[in-house]
Amino acid sequence: MTFKTFTKIFEGIEELERINLYGFGEPLMNPRIVDMIAYARKHASNSKIFLSTNGMLLNQNLIEKMIESGLDSIAVSIDTVNPERLRMLRVGSGERVLKSFKSLCEFGKKLLSDIEIGVECVIMREGFEELPNVVEYAADAGADYVHVSHVIPYSKKIYDEACYTCISRKVLSILGENGVRELCEIREKASMQALSLAYAGVRNAEEFIRYFEMMKKLSERGYTANVTALCEEQHKIELALRVREVLERAQKVAESRGIMIKVPKIFSDSSERACPYEEKGSIYVRRDGKVAPCMEFAYTHPEYVNAHHKQVYEYIVGDVNEETLPKIVSSERFMNLSRMRRNLNANCPWCGDCPFSEVECWFIKDNMLDCYGNSPSCSECLYSSGLASCII
Repeated sequence: MTFKTFTKIFEGIEELERINLYGFGEPLMNPRIVDMIAYARKHASNSKIFLSTNGMLLNQNLIEKMIESGLDSIAVSIDTVNPERLRMLRVGSGERVLKSFKSLCEFGKKLLSDIEIGVECVIMREGFEELPNVVEYAADAGADYVHVSHVIPYSKKIYDEACYTCISRKVLSILGENGVRELCEIREKASMQALSLAYAGVRNAEEFIRYFEMMKKLSERGYTANVTALCEEQHKIELALRVREVLERAQKVAESRGIMIKVPKIFSDSSERACPYEEKGSIYVRRDGKVAPCMEFAYTHPEYVNAHHKQVYEYIVGDVNEETLPKIVSSERFMNLSRMRRNLNANCPWCGDCPFSEVECWFIKDNMLDCYGNSPSCSECLYSSGLASCII
């Protein structure tokens, strides 16, 4: 982002609670990042100015300049305290990032005693067991918190590394372990009996009847089931349960060491969704000044979510180079989406439990339209379900 575009963000703004200096790139790569911090502090004196970094460019000189310019909150991405593994996960990272983080905590706290320092950690199938060690490391270094998120899968390869499932936790609890097993055992026979009943009559409909008894049990509680996901992603469910144990251990470590921790859900729930951007009144400004309602809608990109490919198209609501942010957020284009996001449970479907998503319903191919008529749609947003999170 150019400095000129950055200054445009503040035109017409009277007060901001928080300014987050990060996006899809590394903020410390911007040659004027210190000037941006200073400008933000001058024009939003009461705001918390936060920066998220991979830590590769951190040094004492830069830390001092950022804090003197007004930075009062910073987080570093550390997914493991194993230098070799960290280098593999984040190319160019490793031991120097771990050392830089310790220096940040020690030197930063001397410069500004109440500076808020945190660790951002993304957990995946390989290495999630290390999370309690990350919490211990952060506590020993003097950090204030650890923020944990699942990975956003932009491809099937990344999805295979994810350790969560889009199936609602209550679907699993209503059916129970034995019920899920039975459902998977009878689904093929039930399908064949349904065809026989439709075209030739049926002599034996035992599995067919039992299948709909189980579906009725769910519907009476306000849920449906993506049976393919239930049966073909058992490994994901088992993995998620193991991850839950590790998250609980990490929380106990955090409690004993006096450090805050925020952990993600491991199962979604169609009735417990909320848009974090809407809840916090946040908005995203791209490097070119274009404004999006959230990071997810900032750029067109592929995702692999809920066991299928999806194209997420950008949804731009304005441009700070052409109009002020207050005018942009009061526009009809933004407000229409905002009204929908205020109550996702009622206004937006959740495809994680939908039986039609298993037969590749046309609404799941992209975010342009959902079966409730929303355009764009948040029907498979991992942030709204609490599986993924970012610091905003």
